[in-house]
Amino acid sequence: MSESDSGFGSGGGGIELDPAFASIPKNKSCLCIWRVENFKLVAVPRESHGIFFKGDAYVIYHAEEIKKSTGSSSTTPSNLIQHIHFWIGSEATQDEAGVAAYKTVELDDHLLGNAVQHREVQGNESERFLSYFKSRGGVTYRQGGIASGFHRHQSTNEPRLFHLKGRHTVRLFEMPAIDWSCISRGDVYLLDLNEVIFIWNGSKSNRYERLQAMQRAKQLRDERGRTNIVIIEDGEEMKMTKDELKLFESKLPLKDKKLNLNETIDDNDDDKRFDGAHIKLYKCSDESGTLKVTEKKVGPLVKSDLESEDAYIVDNGAYGIWVWVGRRSNPKERREAMRNALGFLQKKGYPKTTKVCRVIDGGEPMEFIALFKTWLDSNAQKGLGKTYTKGHIAKMVSSQFDVTTMHLHPQLAAATQMPDDGSGKKEIYRIEQFKMIPYPESMHGIFFSGDSFVIQYTYNDQQHSYTLIYFWLGHHSSQDEQGAAAIGAVELDKKINGTGTIIRVVQDKEPLHFMAMFHGHMIIFKHGKRSGFRNLQYNDENTSENDDTYLLQVRGLSKYDTKAVQVDLRASSLNSNDCFVLFTSQCVYIWCGKGSTGDEREMSKVVASSKSKEPIMVFEGQEKDEFWSHFPSGKEPYASDKRLSEHQSALTSINDHPARLYEVSNASGHTTAIEIPNFTQFFNISNVMNFPKRHSCLRSIEFYCMSYCTPEGILLNSMESHDDFKVASDTVKAVLSPDSTYACAGGNDGTVFIWNTTTGKIEKVLNKEHS
Repeated sequence: MSESDSGFGSGGGGIELDPAFASIPKNKSCLCIWRVENFKLVAVPRESHGIFFKGDAYVIYHAEEIKKSTGSSSTTPSNLIQHIHFWIGSEATQDEAGVAAYKTVELDDHLLGNAVQHREVQGNESERFLSYFKSRGGVTYRQGGIASGFHRHQSTNEPRLFHLKGRHTVRLFEMPAIDWSCISRGDVYLLDLNEVIFIWNGSKSNRYERLQAMQRAKQLRDERGRTNIVIIEDGEEMKMTKDELKLFESKLPLKDKKLNLNETIDDNDDDKRFDGAHIKLYKCSDESGTLKVTEKKVGPLVKSDLESEDAYIVDNGAYGIWVWVGRRSNPKERREAMRNALGFLQKKGYPKTTKVCRVIDGGEPMEFIALFKTWLDSNAQKGLGKTYTKGHIAKMVSSQFDVTTMHLHPQLAAATQMPDDGSGKKEIYRIEQFKMIPYPESMHGIFFSGDSFVIQYTYNDQQHSYTLIYFWLGHHSSQDEQGAAAIGAVELDKKINGTGTIIRVVQDKEPLHFMAMFHGHMIIFKHGKRSGFRNLQYNDENTSENDDTYLLQVRGLSKYDTKAVQVDLRASSLNSNDCFVLFTSQCVYIWCGKGSTGDEREMSKVVASSKSKEPIMVFEGQEKDEFWSHFPSGKEPYASDKRLSEHQSALTSINDHPARLYEVSNASGHTTAIEIPNFTQFFNISNVMNFPKRHSCLRSIEFYCMSYCTPEGILLNSMESHDDFKVASDTVKAVLSPDSTYACAGGNDGTVFIWNTTTGKIEKVLNKEHS
């Protein structure tokens, strides 16, 4: 039984659920793995997660709970992101692969078709799949399988030779034999003799894999408790101690090295970058009873290309095949989506290792959305949207903001992105003629959508001074202005010796702290100074700064999260859920929609106070003709629907849009951005080094967690602390010795510290007078 005729589409309510799936926790984060054994699924013990036998097939279920708000109670509902993978070993039989595929559909039916389905092939797994096993040191491929009668697990003590590949996501390949013919100078190998682990670094291997091998060996040592680690450089085997050399040669005699050593050098899997082929969209149809796949479009793609009544295939070439199933497509199209994708794969002649994934309309993962030039969701925020209305944390902050709370509780500071209360020193510059022109203090808080601004903000905690450099980009500012703002921010940072944090801010996406700097007086007007190479003739034109009559939409509950944005001077711009301030030459009106809150009305008064006139309060339904006379088109219909659900504030919506991390590189000659999924603060970036914070004078805010350093830098998380090792930042630049055995870094008083990376112990401390 092959994958393509494994019974896809046979799932449904009529099939009895496999008992193996009964152990899946309901509505909770979890990772469950089953191996196909004699056409049945058998659960893999947790201690064996990450170990896959080449001759087997597996089904993997991963669920992750995404909290909807940071300040909510435990009863607040969460989003459960579900993924099902079926993994096929390089030596698995077609029958085993077919059973895994069939069981994937069965599980998906049980989950009401809400999960994303992935087909994984050994050696070419998705980044998401590999990320599940980072905490276990990566994925390990073992020889054998059920069909070959190989039933042993990780607890066996016989010697093994592993080939390590990978920079961020590690793969360990068990070699078929412990022999020099299985070893290449371009790679790193682990010879695991249980009580001793030899790390053999090929002369042409890269430093990233050397580091990963060391980390993996240390992990095995920690798990076993009594394992020694010996690092060997290619060509320096004779430098081992007599006992080490004797043990090593009992498995890999040096006399055989010259005859049998493999001289070929494989490319690093993580460094491979396929040429970007033209992405294509195909429409699937079975109206005549026979599947028809017709090409609909060659990229770039937009979401509107997908219609909910149909199923589509997105062909991304060597990067994978995606099947998108519309929510109103028929059940047969849903159940046969993966089988159709596999048939498409064969027809195109793509390698069997090509990634295949099925997604459902409304449940697309970010990896799929990233394939589209634009992806506008029907519920996406428009204008101010629902980002700045009431929420649980906002009420807490609005009553009293204690800046010391942020420094004492860095998790709260990171979640709210509030390093202080916004009362620090501000220096604001407006981009005019590609130069930063100081902005008058009387205009602070006033922005124009046609302009770009640079703000240097300095604040102090109890011990230190910090600088944030924002550059704000208006929606209608020219690319030239935006580029000048970015360059200006960098120049300001250079003036303070690179100690600042540069933050790019786009109009309507301002972080909470940005708004807090203006204490409720942030206003964004239309238009602005027109500059740019194409608009030089209009450089003195400013169409909005002196208008006498204009309308502002106000959102916010306190001086920490309020801003106002100019909207069209029409009654149709009003909204029953919000407050608006109408400025005229004679008076100022505050119009309060029926759905607005008392806090929103109070903040509207703060916005109206920019003019000294006492505002006139106007409540929806009680307007007088005089009010409507200020609108050129008079009274018009406007949005008056009731709120469908309670809106969240900027504070409570942070976890609804989780942070994503990318590695950007141009090492291959062109710029690439690779996402690192499921990362933590201390993930293995090879050019960052973190030391223990116990004796360091560190910043309180968690989002200042990294700084980049030289290529020789490295991340080490288990280094021994020293009372004299003190630094003034969260990360420290360090260098490695050529064999990666030692790491060296300096303290703030000039003292140099040398660590043994294998043991984590300090080897030597050199004072600043040492030459």
